[in-house]
Amino acid sequence: MRGWLSFTLPLLAVAACSGPSPVSVPKGQWGGRNMSLFVDAAGASATFKCGAQGRINQPLVVNDTGSFNLSGTYDPVLVNGGARPARYTGTLSGTTLQVTVGLDGGSIGTYELDQGKPAAYDVCNY
Repeated sequence: MRGWLSFTLPLLAVAACSGPSPVSVPKGQWGGRNMSLFVDAAGASATFKCGAQGRINQPLVVNDTGSFNLSGTYDPVLVNGGARPARYTGTLSGTTLQVTVGLDGGSIGTYELDQGKPAAYDVCNY
C-alpha cells in the first residue's frame, strides 16, 4: 500500500498542475451565411462568398475558454494577388463556431457556423 501511495501521489500532483488540455474543434462540415469550413486532422479549408478560399494549416484547437487564434491564408480568387496571410480567430460554443477572418490589419468579416450544416451564400455582385 505504501509503495502504491508513494507512486500515485506524484502522478496526481503532475496531473493537477498541467491544466486542461486543448480541445479540438470537431472534424467535418461547418456552415453559415457566406462561409463554409471543412475541418480535418491537419487544419481546415474555407470557402467564402464569390468563390474565395481560405486554409488553416494547423489543427483547430481551442483553449480552456473555447477560443482560438490561428494563422492561415485567404485567397479572394476573383481578385488579383493570390493567397495572402490571414488570421482566423473565434470561439467554439457547443455546435456553433464563430470565426473572424483578419486580413491586412482589418477584418473581412465575422461568421457564425453550425456543425454539420451547409453554407448559404449571398449573390456575388462582381
